[in-house]
Amino acid sequence: MSAQENPPVKRPNYFLWTSLLVGLMAVTAVVNPTLLTGTIAAVSKFFYLKFDWLIMWLPLLAFGVGLAVALSPRFGNIRLGGKDAVPEYSFLSWMNMLFTAGIGVGIVFFGPIEALWHYFHSPIGVQAAGLTEYQKVENAMSLALHVWGIPAWSLYMIAGLVMAYFTYQHKTECTPAAPLQYAFSHKKWAKPLGVIVTGMAILSIAMSVSSSIAMASVQIASGLKIITGFSFDTIAWKAVVLAALAALYTAGAVLPINKGMKFLGDWTIYFSVLLLLFVFAVGPTHYFLSTIAVSVGNILTKTVHHSFELYMFHNRDWVVWYPMAYWVWWVTWAPFVGVFLAKISKGRTLREFVFASVMVPSGFIVIWFSVFSGFSLLDTVEGTGRLAEIANKGDYEGTFYYLLNMLPLSGVTKPLTIVLFLGFIVTTVTSAAISLGIMTSGDGRSENKFRAVVWCVFMTLISYAVIFTGKMEGIKAVGSFSGFPFVFVMYLWFAALWRQLNRDVPRVRKE
Repeated sequence: MSAQENPPVKRPNYFLWTSLLVGLMAVTAVVNPTLLTGTIAAVSKFFYLKFDWLIMWLPLLAFGVGLAVALSPRFGNIRLGGKDAVPEYSFLSWMNMLFTAGIGVGIVFFGPIEALWHYFHSPIGVQAAGLTEYQKVENAMSLALHVWGIPAWSLYMIAGLVMAYFTYQHKTECTPAAPLQYAFSHKKWAKPLGVIVTGMAILSIAMSVSSSIAMASVQIASGLKIITGFSFDTIAWKAVVLAALAALYTAGAVLPINKGMKFLGDWTIYFSVLLLLFVFAVGPTHYFLSTIAVSVGNILTKTVHHSFELYMFHNRDWVVWYPMAYWVWWVTWAPFVGVFLAKISKGRTLREFVFASVMVPSGFIVIWFSVFSGFSLLDTVEGTGRLAEIANKGDYEGTFYYLLNMLPLSGVTKPLTIVLFLGFIVTTVTSAAISLGIMTSGDGRSENKFRAVVWCVFMTLISYAVIFTGKMEGIKAVGSFSGFPFVFVMYLWFAALWRQLNRDVPRVRKE
């Protein structure tokens, strides 16, 4: 019996059992936040140390699979939704929504400090013997862009590509499990595995997005303290900021995508580009241009090397909490980013989807980190060293504001940065809540506003635990913890997509 002939079956009530599980974690987060984040951090470290060999090259493999689809004369011209399908959004709005859903507040939070971490803590930074200062700086920037650039977006791309293809070409549910259940419908394990995968995806989204909410809350509170001089960075004020954010992204989840998410995504990108151009123009512009040029060269020549390097005889802490935690964090976000990308990508060809969803945001990331992380490295090597001092003391959320203090018009740019934090986190949580509403709806395809609101509440409560403990390791652990199973699911997605494309090509070519 083919997949198309399978009789319809009642969909599991994912909302009931996953909301109970996440709700229990949310209660634990409020009652004993240290227990929650401490346990997660310990489990996470164990997984990173035992499965680092399996994780490191996964993003490069995702990029390779996407490239094979896009460049194939058989597959690249397939249009999502059929040959007559028309895109629902302009290319610019499509990219804006994709970018704000996939990265969000992280680029502002980590922008000035990402390369500093690699400069001070990686085995190829200041700890390396025999390297010139230029090589240490270049290595730090190369690692920062490897973590945030093409590899990260390749994971999002492949998740979106797989879910969009099955949703539009085969009318499946828009869930991470649907491609597996459809492509391997003749396998007895496909259906039960699909139920588990969908449940894990829901838990994964709730946990990972909660860490980003916490990140934005502490960054906004820190900014308000720096701007006004009042102590907004206490737990109480951070909770107030968290409540205000919750009201905004809950409202965004209730509005239609073309009115809520599209509007927020567009204006968040406009503000971020405005701030980026300002710093680029008033800062050391020639240095920024040189950094961009060198960074592009390193991406072309060092991506494969970084993807297979585990620094086996060096201290493991850096490998665990930086490259490894990020990879799993991106994998953790892949289910909801994939669902959301599928939702907004009808009418795009597979070739357009692959290249646009990887190259456009990665290009922006290169410029963003070359400017902000590049500025911090320049200040460390030839300037005051103030930004490195602040970051090394653990004031991660304040570093961006202190960087702006070194430039003209900081009285304008710092409030604009707070607006950016608001925009990025609201768009990220809005897209996550929409995805969760779809995945826990009755048919697995339609938006469910009520359930999206419930997920907003639960994610807010879990983020409180991260704010309360206030440790970077806790943020990264909560962000990546539930993504561990999806490291293995990714490999099944590759197989499902390739298997189904080869089945469908004769029919597609006849059309």
